[in-house]
Amino acid sequence: MALIVSVLEQQIKAAFEKQAAKQSEGDDPAQAVAEIAADLAAAIDAYIKSATVTSVVTGTSPAGPVTGTATSTTIA
Repeated sequence: MALIVSVLEQQIKAAFEKQAAKQSEGDDPAQAVAEIAADLAAAIDAYIKSATVTSVVTGTSPAGPVTGTATSTTIA
C-alpha cells in the first residue's frame, strides 16, 4: 500500500485529542507526554510499515544479462 500522509496525520491528531479530552487540573504532565510519545511512535511505526517497496534488480549471469523486480509489503 502506498504511504498515505492523511492517515498518519489523523493518527497524530487522535493522539493529541486523546490527551486533550483527559486534561484536568490533577493530571500529571509527564504522564501525558509519555502517552502522546507512545501514541505517536505507534502511528509512525504503522505508517512506515504500510509501505510497499519495489526494487528493480539487474545483473549478469553466464547466460547473459538478467533483470528482475521484487515487491515487498512486509516491513518488520
